[in-house]
Amino acid sequence: MAVSEKAINFIQDGLARGKAIPGQSLTNSPDQPYNWERPSEYTNPREAMMYVFESLTVPETTENILLSLNSGVGVIDIASITLYAGFLEGKWNPDLMLLLMEPTMYMLMAIAEKADVPYSLEAGDNEKIEMSPENQVAELNDKISIQDVKLKSAQQASPQSVPQDVRKVIEETELSPSLLERVKEQTQSKSLLGREE
Repeated sequence: MAVSEKAINFIQDGLARGKAIPGQSLTNSPDQPYNWERPSEYTNPREAMMYVFESLTVPETTENILLSLNSGVGVIDIASITLYAGFLEGKWNPDLMLLLMEPTMYMLMAIAEKADVPYSLEAGDNEKIEMSPENQVAELNDKISIQDVKLKSAQQASPQSVPQDVRKVIEETELSPSLLERVKEQTQSKSLLGREE
């Protein structure tokens, strides 16, 4: 079987860019598998959820999450990145990763609400685009199925998917205010009911 010049050029370009040769992963030694090819560290969803929660509440991580949410990164994106990184490290399998998606999103939203940081489910949700009515209808018809599925799945998510002990820890967690945050002065109540006699 002759190999065409086009195929040789394709492989050479890939090697020059640092890409793996197609099928290279099949030649790896079975004695040294990747982390995701080994049995996963967590198989119990509750234990995996606690691991994710503990990793999200490390002060440096929490600070970076809040900065990301404040700059417009979506909760879905942060949850996806966090869980995919855990999969690559061999912490869980793809099935458990999908089961952890909803509770992880709730954890992120709870952290953001606790710190009083605005967030959106998906990046770009708050952007307003001006266009003609005809273009709006065409745009909606193109995206209606994808957006509806995402919104419905986010709206159907239940806070009950996060265990009670995790919710309790989130509520009790104290976040230190940012150094750049304005200090609010406490004012006396001018109400007749709040007046001391």
